[in-house]
Amino acid sequence: MLGAQQGQEALIDLSHEVQQNGSIFAVLKGPRGSGKSTLIKALLTRLASQSVQLVTASRWETAQPGAALGPLLQRSHAGSAGALGEALLEYLRKDGSRPRVLVLENAQWIDDLSFQALHYTWRRLRHEPILIVLVMRQQNLAGLTPETREFLADSQLRVLQLEVPDPAHVREIVCARTGIDLPPTAAEQLVDYTQGNLQVVIELAQENPERDWEQLDRWPPAPRALSLQVIELLDGLEPRARALVEAAAVLGAQARIDNVAKLVGEADPLKPIQQVLDSSLAKAYGHSGKVRLGFEDELTRMAIYHQIPLSARIRLHASAAQIVEDQGARLGHRADACILPDGGLALELRDYGREQGKRGEWSSAATAFFHAMHLSPEPAQRDSLLLNAVDAIVAAGELPRAQTFGHQLSSLESSPERDVLSGYISILQGRANTAQRWLSSAWQNAVHEQDNDVMAVVAQRQVLDSLCRLKGQKIIDWAEQSLRLAQVGSPLAIENAVIQGLGLAMMGRAEEGEKVLMDLLSALPAGAQRQRAEMSLGWVYLATDRVELARHELAASSSTDFSDGSLRISLWAKAWSARAEFLMGDWDQALETVRSAQTLQERSEIQILRPLIQLTAVQIHALRGNWEQADLHLRKSWAQTGSYAIMEMPYRMARAEIARVQANHEEVVRALEPLLRLDRSQGIDQAGFWTWQDTYAKALIRCERLDEAEKFIQPLLEGAIASGHQSGIARFQSVQASLLAARGDIDAARLVFEDAIRRLESIGSIYHRAKVDFYYGQCLRRAGKRAECVAPLTRALAIFTHVDATVYMDRCNRELQASGTGTSRRENADWSRLTAQEQAVAKLVCEGASNRRVAEELYIGTKTVQYHLTKIYTKLAVSNRTELAAIARFDQGS
Repeated sequence: MLGAQQGQEALIDLSHEVQQNGSIFAVLKGPRGSGKSTLIKALLTRLASQSVQLVTASRWETAQPGAALGPLLQRSHAGSAGALGEALLEYLRKDGSRPRVLVLENAQWIDDLSFQALHYTWRRLRHEPILIVLVMRQQNLAGLTPETREFLADSQLRVLQLEVPDPAHVREIVCARTGIDLPPTAAEQLVDYTQGNLQVVIELAQENPERDWEQLDRWPPAPRALSLQVIELLDGLEPRARALVEAAAVLGAQARIDNVAKLVGEADPLKPIQQVLDSSLAKAYGHSGKVRLGFEDELTRMAIYHQIPLSARIRLHASAAQIVEDQGARLGHRADACILPDGGLALELRDYGREQGKRGEWSSAATAFFHAMHLSPEPAQRDSLLLNAVDAIVAAGELPRAQTFGHQLSSLESSPERDVLSGYISILQGRANTAQRWLSSAWQNAVHEQDNDVMAVVAQRQVLDSLCRLKGQKIIDWAEQSLRLAQVGSPLAIENAVIQGLGLAMMGRAEEGEKVLMDLLSALPAGAQRQRAEMSLGWVYLATDRVELARHELAASSSTDFSDGSLRISLWAKAWSARAEFLMGDWDQALETVRSAQTLQERSEIQILRPLIQLTAVQIHALRGNWEQADLHLRKSWAQTGSYAIMEMPYRMARAEIARVQANHEEVVRALEPLLRLDRSQGIDQAGFWTWQDTYAKALIRCERLDEAEKFIQPLLEGAIASGHQSGIARFQSVQASLLAARGDIDAARLVFEDAIRRLESIGSIYHRAKVDFYYGQCLRRAGKRAECVAPLTRALAIFTHVDATVYMDRCNRELQASGTGTSRRENADWSRLTAQEQAVAKLVCEGASNRRVAEELYIGTKTVQYHLTKIYTKLAVSNRTELAAIARFDQGS
């Protein structure tokens, strides 16, 4: 998938390539409005020095044989594909060795004979410097003949796929073309509504300059040009057909045909529906009594809807409310049928919104609250419903959309409800001090008013605030307060109990916390509340060394289908899933999980989890020596001092990890020292939750601050032993052993290291095992125990090789070489020992391809690539991709 600029550069590269390697046939595909025409215009400008010809096919000439190529060749060859192909060959070759570019725009409308001629021509082109480019609309490819689709599937064709432009790109183009500076949320709404059609976005922005596109309603306008085209098509329909397509526009994107017919009283709909289908205004979906009438896009539906007279629309909505089965749809049609306030209906919508909220279906809850707000005759009730609606939007993870109501919220009178909502938004934005001010104000006012319901909500937000501050005891205290106030079994009570389970585990009461979560899961159905419990249980499993179980629970709670779940919880789950995958050695999958989470986080603008999401990517890229990527993710993880602890902790861990891998021990200490100022009595130092302490202590050792390291690590080791946390004991023992080695007692160090390694044998964290083995081997080698260091260093090397941690692969090899037991290299590697697949993998790796790129090139999984690399390293007696590339260069030169 390419952006417009990337697509242009790819075509420029192809125009250069034909001069070296001969003819190329390329297909540029993209959805309507993805910028194909703009790209081609820019391409023609940049290739002005070459012989370039542009041909634009016409939809109206699709049935005329040879129509697409005829004008180019200035004569008709309609009778024969061969004759037309020969004429095209003659035309393309007439300039001899001079490069030529032929671009056929709107290629989806090329007639069959011209396609056959193009195929004929392509088969006969060889070394001529000719580039042929077909520019096609993605949506119309299915309408091509089987022969044409087969031709376009030819593996020798170069296919360039354009993606829908992102909102940032749309904002930039709209501003450049029209001078209108769309807010980010407005650009996102318009991209979603238009499916990324740049031209339509520009038209809508120009035609509706005063419209607040940030708060897109259910019935947005259509562009005038499309509306006029739709009206012309509607005028060509018989009245019965027109009534059916208008009814379908009112009912929804895909309405059941029986409901459409019932809405307009049509007893025999087959003939008029066929006329609608023939007009291309609508399409039929489904079969066997489940046929639906729908539209190619929302733009067409809105163009049809808005030309229906107001009185007719109201009648249709009122009738639709009697027909549709879904309660939300019924209430929506009743609301759309109102032109005056209706207090009774407003209350029904409010109650429906509350029920949807209980099920975690926040988007539909927000829609119901907004409908209720517009229908309510009471100003105070409208304010309350606005707060309900924005709260539901925030719960749905649509923080940018919620922020568009900031001015309206600030204009409301001060109230506990307004303050707690503002506090909730501030938590998700990561603004710790602002959140605390809002929540404190909300609590004081709610207590003053003795409003138990609002007090329960405020206490629950304090629970979340305490979690983000990593204050386990405060989590427990506020959860107990909220549970006393909230209705038993309510979503509020369940969320409190879920976070309370985490608080218990953070305070060293993991069994109690796990029992709370297990009891909840035994009773909760699928939905947002169960998702919360699964995520929290996965986090507890991860913190208590059950990494495989953690991965399972976290995978279940990281769904991106938010119809019955929470985007915020999915972000938590993905962040911890990446940590589990990292510890288990599935690093490529961990990076994929980070990419997925990052996309959701950037879309939702939930800042509180941004550093935690980025931490894993920083670690992996640093350990693999991908410094540019490591720095990029570190910048994305930035959190200032004074931020929420849940932000500062992973950011400082990420900083320290880069410094550790670069052996900059003073910087490790500087990065982690601010964590010492946090309240470490409330769970931060609970073994397994945050694994920074051993990194800090070892940096102190390397800075020759041995007494400080011992004073720091000893109580942590004692706490881990008391709780029986095996990986925590092993990590802290590794520090203790390093201290002993630094003080010259290598025999005592050996015993501690061996005990640490034994403790890690039954734990799923291969990364912890590799680290302890490496430090053990390093200590032995530096103490002169050259033979003894080989076993732990070799074990560490095997794991680091498995995960492609090139920096530590090199360090293991250097230690082994320094021990005098490193494997000497053959002057020439025996490449014939590799299978064909292994040779293909080795070739790409030697060219600098990442595992992901190799997987894409060879159509295999990244795990399979790593498996092949492990076999390659063994057969060629190398330890990493750097050495592999080195022997490849040596063999090529010899």
